[in-house]
Amino acid sequence: MSKSFFIFIAAFLMVLSSIVSTNIAFAHQQKAAETTVTFNKRSGQLEVSHRFYMHDTEHAVQSLFDKNADIINLKKTQQQFADYVAKQFLVRTLADEELPLTAVGYEVEGKFFWVYQETAIPTGLDGLKLFNGTLRDLWPTQINMVNIEGKDEVRTLYFSDNKDWLITKFN
Repeated sequence: MSKSFFIFIAAFLMVLSSIVSTNIAFAHQQKAAETTVTFNKRSGQLEVSHRFYMHDTEHAVQSLFDKNADIINLKKTQQQFADYVAKQFLVRTLADEELPLTAVGYEVEGKFFWVYQETAIPTGLDGLKLFNGTLRDLWPTQINMVNIEGKDEVRTLYFSDNKDWLITKFN
């Protein structure tokens, strides 16, 4: 066999191994979640939508609740996780007054698990203090991104490391 044939085979195996390792990397946990807080002026509600990767939630519920927890097929596990999220996401005014969130629901949508909450928008709100500890108690590397929309420009807060309460002020 020629030297060029061996080079071709070596290059082919390198490309193949990089493709396989990329696919394996995508199968791992993301350890990231996204929350959107929307000021709905029409309804007068502050609407909160949390989006989690199903792969992350599958691992999380087995650690948080029990090893047989099944967020894909069991409504009980889905409700447990939604209740857990509700305890881990808190909203306050800049004057440190709690804005209690009401559960609206949850759903499985493809590769995501969604949790929905809302509260009435208080008058004269000039900013928010937010806490998002969801899954950070389980995984210290978890990053929770929160977008605030419908009040001035979109603002984004990142909960990671030791960041507990973050503040955003409105114009």
